Amino acid sequence: MHLLKGLNQILYFLLELGMLGSFGYAGFHSTQHPYGKYIIAIGLPLVAATLWGLFAAPRSGYRLDFPYRSLFALTMFGLAFFLLYRTGQTRLAIMLGMLALASELTAIAFKE
Repeated sequence: MHLLKGLNQILYFLLELGMLGSFGYAGFHSTQHPYGKYIIAIGLPLVAATLWGLFAAPRSGYRLDFPYRSLFALTMFGLAFFLLYRTGQTRLAIMLGMLALASELTAIAFKE
């Protein structure tokens, strides 16, 4: 049981990094403006990381309680899925979405 929980936490962390990467990728491909693409590619992941750090990080003082944290995480992963899909990375989006859903359902089962 502890092994599965530990593996899920590792997967969850990797999914968080993938989510931030997908926000950066989508931000870079969102505009043709030479400086705007870099600003959005840096700003979008920073906003996402700030929100994640406030509401979903384990040591945050503002961490959401169990059902709301899961809804928040699924919303953030859903946004990453949507942005990847919109940039033409369909397979990557589906893989991220399926892994995020499976990981979140496993976290709900363990009530992490």
